[in-house]
Amino acid sequence: MALKISKDGDTVTIMFPEIFGFSLRREFKEATSSHRPGIRYQLDLRTVTKIDSSALGMLLLFREGAGGESADISFIGVRPEVRRLLQLANFQNLFKFS
Repeated sequence: MALKISKDGDTVTIMFPEIFGFSLRREFKEATSSHRPGIRYQLDLRTVTKIDSSALGMLLLFREGAGGESADISFIGVRPEVRRLLQLANFQNLFKFS
């Protein structure tokens, strides 16, 4: 399964497949390469059951490219096991969780 991207005004929602890892690097980069000020990103992780270290790196690079501390990026629909992993990496200090 590939990424699903939808836009609603200034909000871009990216839905991820069951496994978010290295194999999605090119597709994720293409989906997130057109950063504009004022864009709000929602990363929908409701179907993700596995996330690897390369995906964590992709998220960090995305955050920096989207404006760093001023970036408006939220995780939505995060499963408890994926949330624990993201919290172990201290992502709760870098991203919003909805």
